[in-house]
Amino acid sequence: MVRQTDTPVKIIDWSVGDAPLGHGPVCAAIGNFDGVHKGHQQVVGAAVEAAKARGLASAVITFDPHPREFFRQDDAPFHLVDRVEKDWLLRGLGVDSIIHVTFDDNLRCTDAKGFVRSVLPNLGVQSLYAGTDFAFGKGRGGDIDSINEFGGNVGITAHAVPLLVDANSVVISSSRVRAALQAGESAQAAEMLGHDWAITGEVVKGDQRGRTIGFPTANIPLGNLLNPAFGVYAIQIFTHDDAAPALLGNGVANIGIRPTVKNRGVLCEAHLFDQDIDLYGRRLSVRLKSFLRAERKFSGIDELTTQIAQDAEAARAILPPIQKTA
Repeated sequence: MVRQTDTPVKIIDWSVGDAPLGHGPVCAAIGNFDGVHKGHQQVVGAAVEAAKARGLASAVITFDPHPREFFRQDDAPFHLVDRVEKDWLLRGLGVDSIIHVTFDDNLRCTDAKGFVRSVLPNLGVQSLYAGTDFAFGKGRGGDIDSINEFGGNVGITAHAVPLLVDANSVVISSSRVRAALQAGESAQAAEMLGHDWAITGEVVKGDQRGRTIGFPTANIPLGNLLNPAFGVYAIQIFTHDDAAPALLGNGVANIGIRPTVKNRGVLCEAHLFDQDIDLYGRRLSVRLKSFLRAERKFSGIDELTTQIAQDAEAARAILPPIQKTA
């Protein structure tokens, strides 16, 4: 199934057993790309540049669900991005199409040779780019060398892109980004990502307790997104509906289980400064700018309200002023 978006980028869902895509040869980057961090951007960039040089279309091949989610269904939530956010980030890298390959039992049982000689040709791959640690196929039995070994007969070549390292010569990885977020180091995570980490999703109805104490919130369940350090953050809120993300304004958010009031699961409760907008049902991107304090239980609503006011002032002092348009 192909869904046209509001840009020329095609978003494609494909499963083993589906018909070949028939979109002509592509230079493609392949990987899970969770978070679309700087290392991922380097791999995708290599494919895009190669496609331009060869006069071909460029593509990103990724997997849905994430293989970790398929094999380890009892794991705690770990995703750095949801599907919509991932597509937006990849689209911004200049690719012509994004191909989501369904990770199911059919793909799980496909060995490395079958993947190279059957799956990749059906996706139109002529040239493939991946990080040097890329592994694929049943039992992760294939690597870049395997693609070149099995791909010769079907006109496919593979190219390894060196893993990107930071200023301390440590490889940038999704695992390191997750660890930074769980330690409350949102700035460190942003440095590896090349963009702020965001909680994205649809605003749901809450108990409206925040409105009664002067701090209405837009509530977003984290779902399958990674749970960062629970606590209060200085944030910026963007709309993220069908159009490009648009800044609504600065704010403050609590992420956690709300130990002072009724636990409704892990929520992001985002308060937008100086505006009272109906956001129910809207998709938002709540971008973490700075960790202010850990979540804790208060003696009651009065103490909680006082602390929220202090948190809001701390966030205002950190965040850049919003430029008002005429």
